Amino acid sequence: MKTCATWSASDLTNSKYIGTLEIENGGFFEIVATGDKLVFGSACNVGLLESGYIIREDCESLDETLQELHADLSVHYSEGPAFVSRIVCNERM
Repeated sequence: MKTCATWSASDLTNSKYIGTLEIENGGFFEIVATGDKLVFGSACNVGLLESGYIIREDCESLDETLQELHADLSVHYSEGPAFVSRIVCNERM
């Protein structure tokens, strides 16, 4: 089973809010783009509670990374965290 590594918050300085990503189980995540990754989590009164991120590959468009993120989040909730390929998540997941 995949375990979560020691966690630190992502630097969201100069990040861009992308929107909300909904997955099949009815859950949703707010998405923020930084220079090299997409961060996903839940919005609250103090900002974004980060649940995890996916590193953007050089050859990928934003839409392609979002599709990979959606696929991995769907797998995470239907099959379990051991079956995801690219997302890195914290213990909140």
